[in-house]
Amino acid sequence: MEPSVKLCMGCMNELDASGRCRHCSYTDDIPHLQSYLAPKTVLDNRYIVGKMLSYNGEGASYICYDMVGKCKCVCREYMPDTLCERDSGTQNIRVNPDCLAKYKTFMSEFADMNKVLSRMRNLTHIATAKDMFCENNTTYVILEYVEGVSLKKFLQSNTGFLTWEQVKKLFVPLFTTLSIIHNAGIIHRGISPENIIVTTDCELKLTGFCISSIRTSNTGLLPEFYSGYTAPEQYSSLQWQGTWTDVYAVAAVIYRILTGCMPLDANTRIHNDTLVEACRINPRIPQHISRVLSRAMAVRGEDRIQTVTELVAALFEQHNTHVEHAKGATQTIPIQHVPKQNSQRRKEEPEKKPVNKTAMIVGWCVLAAVLILAVVLLIQLFSGADDSDNNSSKTSIDYSFDDTEDDSDDYVYDTNVVTGSTTTLESGSEWGYGSIMPNVVGMDYAEVERQLGGEFTLRPEYYYSDIDDRGYVKSQAIPEGADYDPSMKNELKLEVCAGPPEIPVPDYSGWSKKDYISLLDSLNIKYKIAKEKSATVKVDYVIKTSIAAGDYINIEDGEVLTVTICDGVVTTTTTTTTTTAQQAEPPADNSQSDNQNTDVQPSDNTPAE
Repeated sequence: MEPSVKLCMGCMNELDASGRCRHCSYTDDIPHLQSYLAPKTVLDNRYIVGKMLSYNGEGASYICYDMVGKCKCVCREYMPDTLCERDSGTQNIRVNPDCLAKYKTFMSEFADMNKVLSRMRNLTHIATAKDMFCENNTTYVILEYVEGVSLKKFLQSNTGFLTWEQVKKLFVPLFTTLSIIHNAGIIHRGISPENIIVTTDCELKLTGFCISSIRTSNTGLLPEFYSGYTAPEQYSSLQWQGTWTDVYAVAAVIYRILTGCMPLDANTRIHNDTLVEACRINPRIPQHISRVLSRAMAVRGEDRIQTVTELVAALFEQHNTHVEHAKGATQTIPIQHVPKQNSQRRKEEPEKKPVNKTAMIVGWCVLAAVLILAVVLLIQLFSGADDSDNNSSKTSIDYSFDDTEDDSDDYVYDTNVVTGSTTTLESGSEWGYGSIMPNVVGMDYAEVERQLGGEFTLRPEYYYSDIDDRGYVKSQAIPEGADYDPSMKNELKLEVCAGPPEIPVPDYSGWSKKDYISLLDSLNIKYKIAKEKSATVKVDYVIKTSIAAGDYINIEDGEVLTVTICDGVVTTTTTTTTTTAQQAEPPADNSQSDNQNTDVQPSDNTPAE
């Protein structure tokens, strides 16, 4: 980069003569979080760090500029904030001495995962790693910068959903890429509309790769879940995860695209599975596609489609078997060969469970003793380290991407990762209670309830939007970083999206009154009940709706859907004389009867404030 060229730290485009950016509204006086890298920080004498793009329990992502390659890129910093903190004076990462072993283990996994991804540069549908190095007592990965928008924003600009024909064109290359990644031993665990980028060429790129512990409960890191897309087994550290975990997420994404509605959170489905089939919400979805999505989103992993290859075969091959044949014509039905490897493996697993309880107890005792001994040795090792090297801010580690290298790298850390037995606050710090308000903006409200419901009295204020997903938290009354007393039941007001202002009316065919009303309640659709007799519909089942299935109803304006329920069977007359006499009678009594059968009860299913 030429010395005279000045870059915008918000988008890494060149500033104009007046020092302003023509591409974004970023200015240098915008504050940044002190726990993360400041804009204009230079790493590896090559990369200029800009504003932070995102962060989670694993670390942070920044936009940056490569002064050698002269291009924009993304820098991913490993920094699990529950295990360490940043020294504001040197930018070094200081690790809690009690968490040192876990910190190093997770960082090794972080480096190994990105090494594998770096060898897949020929895959054009993932954001691959270009460089990796160690500095500030942590690891940095440089990823390619993808021009485009997230799938979430792309859907918002396309009326909220796409047709199956459009989905096929977009997802076929992504299916192939995901299958290759799985064969390399990497499970994404975070596939969602937020981690899929729609490029300027209308292609999909998968981003957001993280270590497994960040997307699993009870691992010591703050978990990152995507409500509606995270598989049920990720909510427990005791369940098996595998390719079927990503199958669930991909199917959930397709479900969201085809229906326009986010699927139910898997953690909710574990206890009460009320997921509605896709074709029930949008009758235009092919029924065989809807059935495959339901199988791929099964709550139990063993009941689910196991691999992406099986998912593709089910989506693109099964519909060809339903062909109309003329009467008398012969039909050859191909034999379906079911893969045996996964099913056999799943069947054999229960046989391994019975074990000798005495041997198990002895084994756990030995393991506990080994762990205690290891912790003692680590404390003795690092407590006697020489402090003379504390001024070094960069660790010399070679992260070569040569495919022939040995993967068993020796990780070397500065001795200043451990600064004492306790974490000390800076002088002048005003934190009084030791609990700091996290940032919940962008999270799903159900996840906020799960994490903060025990410490706060949540007060959601709902709004409607075509841009944000239902349950999206737009703002929080208590600002991020403010301290609070966890022993007090503080009130936290949140601005929460109640969904789009207009949604398609779900199909009612074959639905009972109880089930259909429950579905309308879950979609926040107001309704009133009308009753009518029918010769073709069973009692207490839906006959019709005032708005045709698939057409839109305006929820924000309070538009009411009239649902007609069958309350009896129509009786037919048997003689012409009686029929003629009935036709000659005035319809006064019938209209009165109809009015009596109309039970108009607007539903009280607006979002509770």
